[in-house]
Formats: sequence, structure tokens, C-alpha cells
Amino acid sequence: MVRSKMIRTWGNAAASIVAMTALVIGATGCGSADPAPPAPQLNAHCDQPGATGKLADGPTAYDGRTVYCTPVEGTDTHVWAYTRGPLQHDPNARGYTCDDKDCHFPDGGPVPGYQRCGILCGEPPTSGDVQSGFADCFNAGTPFEECERRLQDGH
Repeated sequence: MVRSKMIRTWGNAAASIVAMTALVIGATGCGSADPAPPAPQLNAHCDQPGATGKLADGPTAYDGRTVYCTPVEGTDTHVWAYTRGPLQHDPNARGYTCDDKDCHFPDGGPVPGYQRCGILCGEPPTSGDVQSGFADCFNAGTPFEECERRLQDGH
């Protein structure tokens, strides 16, 4: 019985030492990686051409999607976009703003669908996005570039 009590005592002491060591190592960050960079935001400028990221999880249907640091034609600018690009226009240089349903010029007037960027820029779908089936494809969770390919192939 004495031996059993001694083994329990030594066992408890050893477990305590292991636990304390783990706390000390964990507290100093030994072996820990640098914190992950913040998730990219659609249309935000980026400085690593060709980089890939995922949009942060959040309240919209497009969160968690893959985005690429895409060049904007005729500029040195790169932005996070659903496509590898290049983009014809910088989505940050649009002369209008959008909410979940509509897009408006600064004077409050509506932006006609044919003048908008649509899903590519994180806007509500244009009539072309809807009529072509692109909006249904994308909203089903299919990657942007796969939806583009399907439309080009006539699917």
C-alpha cells in the first residue's frame, strides 16, 4: 500500500511538471506560426499579383469564396476579384455605389444594368447575369470562373 501511494504521488508530481512545462512553452509562443493575414475584401487593392485568398465568412452569399489578386488593364493596379482577370476597369473607380438591391449615381438616380459591373464586382446581378443563367450558377456556390466557362461552352 505504501508503494501504491508513493507511485500516485510521483505520478501526480510528474503530471504537474508536464502541465507546467506545456503552459510555459505555450506562453512563449515557441513553435507558433505568425498570425494569418486578414482575409481579402472583394475589390480591395492588393500588392501580390497572382495571390489567392478567401473572402471572410460573413452575412452575404459570396463570403468564403476564392478571390485572386487580379490586374486591372492599362494600370499598375491589382484588386481582389473572383476572376484571375485581367479586369477591364478598376471596380473602385465606379461612379456609383450599390446596396443589396440597387445601384445609384451620387445624385440618387438609378444606374442602368448595362452600365454596371454586376456579380464580378460584388454588386446585385445585372439583367445579363440573370438572363444568361450566370447568377443562378454563381449563387449555387459554383466558382466564378467555372460559371464563365459554362456560359462560354453553352451550358
